Amino acid sequence: TDIQAIFNNREIALLLWIAVIVLAVLLSKLRESLVPIFKILTSKMFLIIFSLIGTYLYGIILLLKNLEVWQTSYLKDVLFWLFSVGLILIFKINESKSNAYFKGIFLSAIKWTIVFEFIVNLYSFSLFKEIIILPILVFLAMTQAVAEMDEKHKVVSKFLQNVIAIAGITIFSYSLYKTIVNFDDVLTFKNLVSFLLPSTITVLFIPFVYFLALYSTYESYFIHLDFMTVKKDKVKEVKKLILRIANINLDKLLRIKRNFEKRVFYDDT
Repeated sequence: TDIQAIFNNREIALLLWIAVIVLAVLLSKLRESLVPIFKILTSKMFLIIFSLIGTYLYGIILLLKNLEVWQTSYLKDVLFWLFSVGLILIFKINESKSNAYFKGIFLSAIKWTIVFEFIVNLYSFSLFKEIIILPILVFLAMTQAVAEMDEKHKVVSKFLQNVIAIAGITIFSYSLYKTIVNFDDVLTFKNLVSFLLPSTITVLFIPFVYFLALYSTYESYFIHLDFMTVKKDKVKEVKKLILRIANINLDKLLRIKRNFEKRVFYDDT
């Protein structure tokens, strides 16, 4: 009962399946392949990044506290956001090829479909049903993704896409019906904050992702410059010029990186 006061049945089912999968992997031979991944994730660089993420999220929580909208129960929403959105943004940092990438993150955070996502997650089926439904939907989605890769399986992909769509509409219809029937219970300040919280955190997280991408680009590019020539004084001078011109503008830095000519090290260009 205490657990169900914090998590709904869908979230409990998800956590149970994650626990089952983790346990199965640890008890199988696959655990040996996890050792390199574990070493990478516990390396100094990743530990610093994880610490910075934790500090940044703590700062967001303090901001919400000062605005008097924070409750301890929202910590669950923050953790779900971290493992479903936050870490994905971090691990996809190399895809940030221009400032437009961050505009895309912002637009996806405020798109109208978040209303449907919120309504779908407002109500769940019984725990037993959720435990059965979740792996079926995951299996269908994975099968559809694999079928989509091959043109020969286009019919199968389309069929599975329709099945997933019907399942999604059914779940949404159930949640929408329950929302309308219990509208007075749904229309609360707590639910409003829960609805806005993931999008708000994503928007506030964009500067963190941006500066991490900027730092990552500078670091990899400056290491590349070090190997271009033995003229360390020239490299140092070029780095200073790049920092002065690009500064905190990722687009400028990437343009310099694309158009850089090695001959600057051998003449006074």
